[in-house]
Amino acid sequence: MSTSKLEFLDHSNNDWQTFAATQEPANIFHHTAWSRLMQECYGYRPFIVILRDAHGNICAGLPMMEVNSKIARRRWVSLPFSDHCAPLSCDSTALGKFAEELTFKAHEPGTPKMELRWALPAQSEIQSSAEYVLHTVQLGSALEKAAERIHHSHRRNIKTAQTHGVQIKIGRSLEDVQAFYSLHLQTRRRQGVPIQPYRYFELLHKRLIEQGLGFVLLAYEDGRCLAGAVFLHWSQTLTYKYGASTSEDLHLRPNHLIFWSAIRWGCDNGFTSLDLGRTSIDNNGLRDFKSRWGAQEIPLIYTRLACEPKQAPNGHLLEMMHVIIRKSPAWVCRLSGEILYKHFG
Repeated sequence: MSTSKLEFLDHSNNDWQTFAATQEPANIFHHTAWSRLMQECYGYRPFIVILRDAHGNICAGLPMMEVNSKIARRRWVSLPFSDHCAPLSCDSTALGKFAEELTFKAHEPGTPKMELRWALPAQSEIQSSAEYVLHTVQLGSALEKAAERIHHSHRRNIKTAQTHGVQIKIGRSLEDVQAFYSLHLQTRRRQGVPIQPYRYFELLHKRLIEQGLGFVLLAYEDGRCLAGAVFLHWSQTLTYKYGASTSEDLHLRPNHLIFWSAIRWGCDNGFTSLDLGRTSIDNNGLRDFKSRWGAQEIPLIYTRLACEPKQAPNGHLLEMMHVIIRKSPAWVCRLSGEILYKHFG
């Protein structure tokens, strides 16, 4: 087995940031600010794995984080709480070499298991799984073309929201993030899943939104906040990260107006794509909702290196947790997230 030629850089390395900014697949998860947020909130150790060409220039690389806790064993993940994070490379040759060197590194003594939220060129040592799909809406400068690709049922629901006087606010203040958090807490409790720590949203505002890397869209009707969504952006990609809404106001179709507003904003501001994130392959309803925005659906491949086969979660325990959170006060949903969330990455 050959010696690895990989280099490990600090997550804030300027050379990496410059390289990543030139790569079309780059999104907010490749940005230093995202790694810093994960580090401050959850205590993960961020770093960049790179490969250089014969001239000493970065030709391939990937941000990673070391996750280590009493519940989750030590591992390298690219990246926790990120739906996907593609390795960036100058060309297919560089990507192939990067995958080869990463595989060598994974088998060196002392290297923890690796989990990548993207596919690598096939090798015998690589384990791949396809439990999700990814939806991406093509944007560009022509809003009319993006609108033409939207399914007529979504266009009808946009009109319904407008007819009922639903208004969309684009927010970047901490108060706007707090308004979203309130909705998000309701939604997570309804779904029976823990919510992220409140500190996470404070840092999300400080490290990304306040730095011009994101915003919140909030839907109002007669002064009431009906729904909200968090969008992050960098390079050419606008990324949908979180959504929340009140259950009693869904008939007003505020979420449809939010997504339409995001598409318009993306086109107006020169973004080439809207990333709608991952969806479980068996969630046909959500897959259909995203596809009707004119989104392209592709398999989302996750890669594991030097790992045992992935163990399925205990369905009975998960269902118990869902039931407890749904039937408990909101503080149970919030407290469970404060205690457990960093172990889910």
